[in-house]
Amino acid sequence: MSHQEIKETGAREKDKQVSQQRTEEFRRAAVEKFHSRGSRSVQEVARVLGVSSWSLYQWTKRYGNDDGMKKNRRPGDRSVQEKLKAVIEFEGLEGDKQGEYLRRQGLHSDHIAGWKKSMEAGLESGGGDNQATRAERARDKRKIKELEKELQRKDRALAETTALLVLKKKADLIWGSGENE
Repeated sequence: MSHQEIKETGAREKDKQVSQQRTEEFRRAAVEKFHSRGSRSVQEVARVLGVSSWSLYQWTKRYGNDDGMKKNRRPGDRSVQEKLKAVIEFEGLEGDKQGEYLRRQGLHSDHIAGWKKSMEAGLESGGGDNQATRAERARDKRKIKELEKELQRKDRALAETTALLVLKKKADLIWGSGENE
């Protein structure tokens, strides 16, 4: 066992001892903070909490799937229904209450604004994903594939023509053009 491995094993043992001293409430709160970390790294959250990232992962395995925990805490992971609910609840609140709501939900005002805008756009465009629009999309995809194939074919032909032109110019430089004779 190398010195580094001994050091890592010792650090894990120390983490286990410290981990056993943490209350279950602290662990659940740490997992909640881990889920709502946003763009911060796991190491950064662990450092702020004063625990190892290994402990955070272990606690997440144990407490992360409880009914009390919200699994999809990142804004992008929320379902359409959750986004709609958040927009409605947010819009129903006044000034200071809105900020409190955002902090509690782990959101930013940009998330709500973006979701609201996309919902409005969906409503304006008819809102549904009916059979006609799906068929139209499928036709569009086929047409795009055909056009891409044709473009590739033309690109290859252009590359070949360019290569022939370059070769002709080189041949003319070496042997001279046949027009002078």
